[in-house]
Amino acid sequence: MKAPLSWLAEFVDLKGLSPEDIAQGLTLRSVETSVEVWEQSVDGVVFGKVLKVENHPQKQELKVCKVDVGDVVQVVTRDQEIKEGDGVLVALPGARVGDRVISKRDFSGVVSEGMLLSAQELGLEDSSQGVLVIEEKFSPGTPAKDVLGFGEYVLEVEITPNRGDLLSILGLAREISALFDLPLKEPQDKTFEDFGSVEVRIEDPDCKRYRAVLIEGVQVKPSPLWLRRRLWQCGIRSINNVVDITNYVMLERGQPLHAFDWEKIEGPVVIRRAKKGEKINTLMGVEKELSEENLVIADSEKILALGGVVGGLESGVREHTKSILLEGAYFEPFRIRRSARSLGVQTESSYRFERNVDIQSLKKHQDRAVGLILQLTGGEVRAVKDIYPKPYEPKRIFLSFGKFKRYAGEELDPEGGLKVLQKLGFDVRVQNCGFEVLVPAFRSFDVQGDADIVEELLRVKGYDNLRAERLLVPSKPKVKDKLEREIKNFLKARGFFEVLNFSFEGKRLYETLGLKSPTLEIINPLVKEERFLRTSLVPSLINSYLRNRRKFIQQIALFEVGKVFFEEGEGRRLGILSNMHTLQEFRSLVSDLLHSMEVLHTSQGSKFSFLHPNLQVSLWVEGEEIGFLGLLNPLLERELDLKEKVLIAELDLDRLKPKRAQYMPFSNYPPVVRDITLVMDKGLPVDKLIMHIRKLEEVEDLKVVSVWTDERVLGEGKKSVSFRLFLRSLKGSLSDEEANQLVFGLVEDLKKEFGVSLR
Repeated sequence: MKAPLSWLAEFVDLKGLSPEDIAQGLTLRSVETSVEVWEQSVDGVVFGKVLKVENHPQKQELKVCKVDVGDVVQVVTRDQEIKEGDGVLVALPGARVGDRVISKRDFSGVVSEGMLLSAQELGLEDSSQGVLVIEEKFSPGTPAKDVLGFGEYVLEVEITPNRGDLLSILGLAREISALFDLPLKEPQDKTFEDFGSVEVRIEDPDCKRYRAVLIEGVQVKPSPLWLRRRLWQCGIRSINNVVDITNYVMLERGQPLHAFDWEKIEGPVVIRRAKKGEKINTLMGVEKELSEENLVIADSEKILALGGVVGGLESGVREHTKSILLEGAYFEPFRIRRSARSLGVQTESSYRFERNVDIQSLKKHQDRAVGLILQLTGGEVRAVKDIYPKPYEPKRIFLSFGKFKRYAGEELDPEGGLKVLQKLGFDVRVQNCGFEVLVPAFRSFDVQGDADIVEELLRVKGYDNLRAERLLVPSKPKVKDKLEREIKNFLKARGFFEVLNFSFEGKRLYETLGLKSPTLEIINPLVKEERFLRTSLVPSLINSYLRNRRKFIQQIALFEVGKVFFEEGEGRRLGILSNMHTLQEFRSLVSDLLHSMEVLHTSQGSKFSFLHPNLQVSLWVEGEEIGFLGLLNPLLERELDLKEKVLIAELDLDRLKPKRAQYMPFSNYPPVVRDITLVMDKGLPVDKLIMHIRKLEEVEDLKVVSVWTDERVLGEGKKSVSFRLFLRSLKGSLSDEEANQLVFGLVEDLKKEFGVSLR
C-alpha cells in the first residue's frame, strides 16, 4: 500500500520525523516499509490555458488550439472534447515524453508547437482517454512539477494478511501515533441518520451489515486536482468525481464503498447468493459466469454487483447519472476470498474485505464519502437505510501482570502499557492484577487472546529494547525430528536434492501410474484440478523430475520427506528418485540408509504396476512392509516421455523402528574367516538368510561374495549364493575345529529353516 506523507500528516503530526525515521520505525516494530518519491520526468512540460479551438482545415479528426503558456503557442490535438478555457499541460519543443523528444511538427500544413498531454503520457495512469484537463487556476507557464505536486514522499508499506487495519491512511496514522507516541487527530465527520425509503433485503448471513444512502441531484464530472493527485499517488486511476470519492475514502478509511446509478435499479436491493449460471458484465468489461460461491447485490431483474469484489457495468455511474445509491457493507472475509478466487478477480475492495474491515465504523466512514459527494457534486441526501441485525460485541481479554512477566521476562509498567493500548485503539479497564482489554472491530481479525495483547505491547516498545535473559528450559529434540534430520543429511551427503511439494494434487497422474486415486478433497483449492490430498509421494516426485527435465537438467537425484493423507489419518513418508544410479547402486543406497538408522530389513518381490515387473522389491521390517523400490515401468517411460531410466523408492517413516545402539565390548581375539556356498530357490530373498545368520552370536560380519545361476548345473529355478563369514568370540580365540562346528551347525539350521543345501 502507498501512503503519501502529506495525507498521513492530516491525522498525525509528523514534524521532527524524517521519512526514513518513519519507515524504519514501522519496519522494526510493525510492517516492512520503504520510502519513495512520487515524481515523473516532466522537464519542459508547463501549464497552459486554452484560448481558442478551431477545426483543422484539412483533417476532421484534428483540432487546432491556441494555448497561453506565458507566450501563445499553436498546438494540434486529436482530443475532440477540448474547449476554450480548459487548463492543460503542454510539452514544449525539447521536452521528453516517454521515449520521445517533442519537436515542432507539421500536420498537413498546420504547425504544432507542442503536445497536449494525457494522464497516461504523464505517467500518472496506465491508460487514459483524452487530454488531462485541470480546472484549478495556475499561472500560464507554471512547471508541471509544481502543478501536479511531484517530489512528495510516499511510504510503500507491505501489509501482512493479519493486519487489514493498516490498509488505510487512518489505520497507518494510528500505528505511527502509537509507535512514536504522537497524538492522533480523530476525524470529525457529519453523520446521517436513517430516514426516507430505500428497500433493502439481506438474504445471506455472510453479509453482516448493509447501509444504503440515496443521493439525488449529483453532477458527475472530473474530480478536482487535489483528489486526483491523492489517487495517483496511491496508484489508482481517476474515473469521475463520484467513483473517485469512493476510492478516496477506501484509501483514507479502509472501508470499500460502491456507487450505483439509482435509475438503473429495479425494485428492492437484495444481498443474496448467485444462482448457478447467472452472469455479470463487470466494470472492467469482462463477463463472468457465477456460481453459488458468489455473493451478489441484485435487484428484482438483474445482478448489480459482485458483493465486495466488483460492480456491474450496467449499473455503474456515468456522466449522465443524476441519482446514486451509495453502498457500504461488511461481508465475511472468507466469503469474499472464495468468491474472488473462484472468478480469478482481485480488486482493491476485495483485498480489504478479505482482511476484515471495521464493521463498527462503517457508518462513520461512509458518511465521510457522503459529505464529499455533497461537497463536490452538489447532490442532496434523500434516504438512508442501515441494516445491522447483530451489532459488534467486542471480545474481552484479560491480561494479568504476572502472565505478561512470564511471556516477556520483565515487569509491565501499567501506566505505559495502558497508554500504548489506548493509542492502538483498544478500550482498556485497569484492574488490581491486570488489564481487561476490549478489542475494537478493526482488530478482531488478529487479536484473539492475551498473547496477542502481549505482542502489541512488546512490538511497540521494540523487541530490541527487551532485556536479554538466559533460557533455563532444557530442550530435547523429538525422536521423529532427529530421524528426519539424519535421513536428510544422509541423502544430501550423497548428492541428492530435497524438494518440497504441495500436499494436494490432481488424480490424473495417479490414474496413469495405476495408483489408487486419493479421495480426501479440499473445499477451497488454489487450483481446481489439484484439490485432493496426496496418498503417495511418487506422483509428486515424478512431477518434480519432469519439471527439472523441461529445464534441461540432465542428472537428477531428488528426495522428499512429507505427509500423506488417508481417511483414517495421516502419515510420514520418504520418497527418493534418481536417474543417476543403477538399480544395484540405488538398492544399496536405500539399504545403507536403513542400516545407518540401525533398521534391520529384508526384501521380497512386489507387484506395483508402475514399476518394472522384474526389477522391483518391497522392504520389510519385523514382518511389516515399510516401502518399496524399483525401476519405473518402461511403458510409463514412453507415456510420460521420460528420457532415461528412472528409479524410485518410498518408505513409511512411521513404521521404521530404529534400534537404540547398545554397548558391546570389542573382542581382543583374532577373527576366523569361513566361506560357504548355498544352493536355494531363486525366489528366496537373500536378505532373509542374512538376517538369520546374523543371529549367531559369533558372527561379527558377513558379506555376499557372489550370486550364480546355471540351470544345467544347479537345476531349474535354483541359484547359488556364496557368503563370507567373519567369526570372532569374546571368550577366546576360535580354533579351526570350533569355527567349523559353528559353520556346520549354521548350515544345518539354514537347511531346516529355508530348505537350502550346501554346494
